[in-house]
Amino acid sequence: PLYLLTWKIAPALATGNTVVAKPSEFTSLTAFMLAEVMKEVGLPAGVCNLVFGLGPSVGTAIVQHPDVPLISFTGGTVTGKRISVMAAPMQKRLSLELGGKNPGIIFDDVDIDHVASETARSSFTNQGEICLCTSRIYVHERIFEEFCIKLVAAVRLMKVGPPHLPDTKVGALVSKEHLAKVRSYLEIAQEEGGRLLCGETVDPPLPLPEENKEGYFFQPTVVVGLTDASRCVQEEIFGPIIVVMPFKTEEEVIARANGNQYGLAASIWTKDGSRAIRISESIMAGTVWVNCWMVRDLNMPFGGMKASGTGRESAEDSLDFFTEAKTVCIKYA
Repeated sequence: PLYLLTWKIAPALATGNTVVAKPSEFTSLTAFMLAEVMKEVGLPAGVCNLVFGLGPSVGTAIVQHPDVPLISFTGGTVTGKRISVMAAPMQKRLSLELGGKNPGIIFDDVDIDHVASETARSSFTNQGEICLCTSRIYVHERIFEEFCIKLVAAVRLMKVGPPHLPDTKVGALVSKEHLAKVRSYLEIAQEEGGRLLCGETVDPPLPLPEENKEGYFFQPTVVVGLTDASRCVQEEIFGPIIVVMPFKTEEEVIARANGNQYGLAASIWTKDGSRAIRISESIMAGTVWVNCWMVRDLNMPFGGMKASGTGRESAEDSLDFFTEAKTVCIKYA
């Protein structure tokens, strides 16, 4: 949350703007600490203003205020649509980084051990609470069974627990409400015929310290046996549940990867460079990683297609977004 906040505040200030920023009500503490730091370093009062509260009241007031000419928002697609509707009558400029349901495409020419380990990392880093996490995995049918076995082994090596412990890889979810939402998708997966390979209800209960037993922990869960029509494949869970499915051909997997309302990111795993380029060009996603995940540079344009948002953010794109182009013609006598 702090990273996302500074990513927007920094270019806005650098281009000479004043800022009104509203963090999520679930991440207010780090934003408040940032405000204290800005005050300590001497940023003049009123240059960067942090406002705390709920979206329907505080967020709506900011979006609808006539003195706010542009809005940069990171969050859910439903909220992004509401912002678009409110901002449209006032012709406000928008940059919306919204949800994702990111596909991972794994061909049969890869190092299975390596890709299984990387897929576990790309799926469950930060409990899956990263918009760029991989959540629907397409694996070539020739290696599907072996890959699933090795993926489960890699996932079970990711220790779940409080973040202050040095060997913790997966922490708690952000809130009680979000934990309930993630659990509901576990029930949906089972109702739709999915089979759980590891995680919640399959593996033993977490051996949490006594002071953390009431925390919002959820074991990384791998599901197979679902189709692309499943809600677990189509909807953003934003948590540690992934679905793994087999595919046969390149054309098929491109169509299935694109068969979703979201288009934020994708990852492709293959040793065939020509194939990687073909699929990268065909996938409708703002960022495509080939044989890697979460390789980032602030000079790379970042943003989504379709329901994943509008606009791009980067060193250059952000400077364009937070400034206005103006033409001045002067005739000298």
